[in-house]
Amino acid sequence: MRSLLTLAFILLMTSWSICQTIDMSQFHGMQPRNIGPAGMSGRVTAIDVVLDDTDHIYIGAAAGGVWESKNNGHTWTPIFDDQKAASIGDIAI
Repeated sequence: MRSLLTLAFILLMTSWSICQTIDMSQFHGMQPRNIGPAGMSGRVTAIDVVLDDTDHIYIGAAAGGVWESKNNGHTWTPIFDDQKAASIGDIAI
């Protein structure tokens, strides 16, 4: 049993010495930003893509609304604002 514990300790110490380290100074200038229709509290609940045109994407948001992008997600347009239902659970094309 003692040799097994010794082996486990050696493996643990070896794995610590070869772990990847991250230089946090590389991230110094980065700032958080919103991308797409989901805000900080938003949650995407459904995604569908037009198979004949994969740049054409629809998403449904839990907080409300359906959003459409015709340029692979670079810009989004709300297309469900006039409806009474808010939360979207599924989208199908």
